[in-house]
Amino acid sequence: MKKKQILIVEDERIEAEDIKMSLQKLGYAVSGTAFSGMGAITKAEKLHPDLVLMDIVLGGKMDGIEAASIINSRLDIPVIYLTAHSDKKMLKRAKATEPFGYIHKPFENKDLKTTIEMALHNHEMANMLKESEERYRSLVENAHDAIYISTSNGFKYANPAFENLTDWKKEELCNKEFNFWNIVHPDDKKLIKEKKEARKKGKEIQGRFEFRITTKDGGERIVEANTVNIGKQGEVEEMGILRDITVRKKAEEELIKSLERYQKTFEQTINALVSALERRDPYTAGHQKRVANLAYAIAREMDLPEEQVEGVRMAGLIHDVGKIQIPTEILIKPDHLSEIEFVMIKMHPQIGYEIVQSIEFPYPVAMIVLQHHERMDGSGYPSGLFGEHILPEAKILAVADIVEAMSSHRPYRPALGIGKALEEISKHKGFLYDPGPVNACLKLFYEKKFKLE
Repeated sequence: MKKKQILIVEDERIEAEDIKMSLQKLGYAVSGTAFSGMGAITKAEKLHPDLVLMDIVLGGKMDGIEAASIINSRLDIPVIYLTAHSDKKMLKRAKATEPFGYIHKPFENKDLKTTIEMALHNHEMANMLKESEERYRSLVENAHDAIYISTSNGFKYANPAFENLTDWKKEELCNKEFNFWNIVHPDDKKLIKEKKEARKKGKEIQGRFEFRITTKDGGERIVEANTVNIGKQGEVEEMGILRDITVRKKAEEELIKSLERYQKTFEQTINALVSALERRDPYTAGHQKRVANLAYAIAREMDLPEEQVEGVRMAGLIHDVGKIQIPTEILIKPDHLSEIEFVMIKMHPQIGYEIVQSIEFPYPVAMIVLQHHERMDGSGYPSGLFGEHILPEAKILAVADIVEAMSSHRPYRPALGIGKALEEISKHKGFLYDPGPVNACLKLFYEKKFKLE
């Protein structure tokens, strides 16, 4: 291991030689010896030692304290004072130069070694801390997000991004006369006051929150804030990170408007299909809407995700659209259907699927339409699917469809009533119909007094 280099500053040559011998015995290398303040500065700049042992009382115009102060300002070298004198005035001057040690003459070698080792260690730690602070300062100063530190008296720090966000300069923000509320939008002041009050009481504000700021020129920006308490106990400071989300929020608003237009187009498409079918088949007028309402209520009762609930409702509105290609005389026939006619009727889920699949719905509407006559035991149509091979939405629609159909008038029979319809799904629960939708449907009618409308 390379020996640490030490510069001795001592105007007494014999004493300087004694110190040199002591240092060499302790395992240090002496890079040089200076006998005056100016000599100490010159040799420190030339030799760059690891440490300076500085006698305070030196001959000439410059004493050791003044020399140490200059070395401190120009070079990153720790200084330890050596002195036989220690009056209060001298000690005060010495402390102002932030020395890394102070040794009284005469001293023991073990005391000298301990002081030197502690000085070298503390200097190394101080440099590491300084480097760390510089790294973090660089990160903060160059961050894209606005970062600030504030106290009850106002801003203590604001990075360049905060200046860019608010259009206020750091000097203006950190001025004691600056009013923090200048940058908070009037409509959001109550929110910020509530959070500041909670912070004053020592409560930690968890999570991010949004509010609007007012820029120096009166502009408005939306920010996402993340704040935390820092500082010693009793000195509550707030560090906050503000991210400008103005562009994102505007994009979200445009996206919502676009989705609303998209949804409106879907609704118009569906209503057009419903109207076209009901003009051909007056006996089923309103059937699809009632089925959609019941299926929607069942899905909600089952606590399904919103997208599934909406998919069920949309599919319910057009689940019989395939009947548009079935001859009208079959749809309104007052007698029982022949085998061939029933086969034609059973084609309507497939026809409906082919009509709907070309429309880009955000839900599996076409597949729900295709499967709404499938049954749990595989006895349904058109594909004879069973159990888990049937979509959950289609299982819901199957229950809603049979309940509404049995409750309503048909050309070939009068309405059987809601009681018979509920008896049908109860009787075949688990065989033809999925228990989940059945239980939800029964609860709606028996406990929540749901009505088909």
